[in-house]
Amino acid sequence: MNTQTDYDKIYAKRLTCLEQSPDYTILSSMNKPVQSGHKISQYIVYTDFKPQSEQVESYSIFVYSPFANVDKRGHSKAEYQSQLLFETNVWERKLHLTVLETLGSESRLAFHDFQNMGFAQLALQLLLRLAVRNDYRLIEGNITAFDNTSFIKMKHILSKARFVIDTNDHNYTGTFFKQL
Repeated sequence: MNTQTDYDKIYAKRLTCLEQSPDYTILSSMNKPVQSGHKISQYIVYTDFKPQSEQVESYSIFVYSPFANVDKRGHSKAEYQSQLLFETNVWERKLHLTVLETLGSESRLAFHDFQNMGFAQLALQLLLRLAVRNDYRLIEGNITAFDNTSFIKMKHILSKARFVIDTNDHNYTGTFFKQL
């Protein structure tokens, strides 16, 4: 079982690594002790997004937390627990999200927060800020899942951020968009 000291050490190590990397930008972080029964309060949200002049590029927003993510040797099991994949189209001033259910080692879903820790919502909120700050006018995308439970959770996360969602619940697929 890990202690708060273990979490603090691994958090500091990961934060230092990200701060020193030219490949990532930290969008948000919080380092408060984790309290039983509460939302995670120790996390780092970072991105590989770089404003650019090319028409289309792919990027991600990642959410990392040491909580329930430290092995017996004191290392992180996974580099991130949530990943929001998006493509930019500078000429059309839009972002395209692909919300696909994947079989990752620790997080099982690329965008949906399988562990119900609030990471997917956090990633989406920060994507919205990033889009506004960089003058994007539309976020649109596709959604798909393996089962109805995951599909409902993903729809819920998008609806909380006020996306317009058009789905085919029978096939667990759909589209969504939001004008900025």
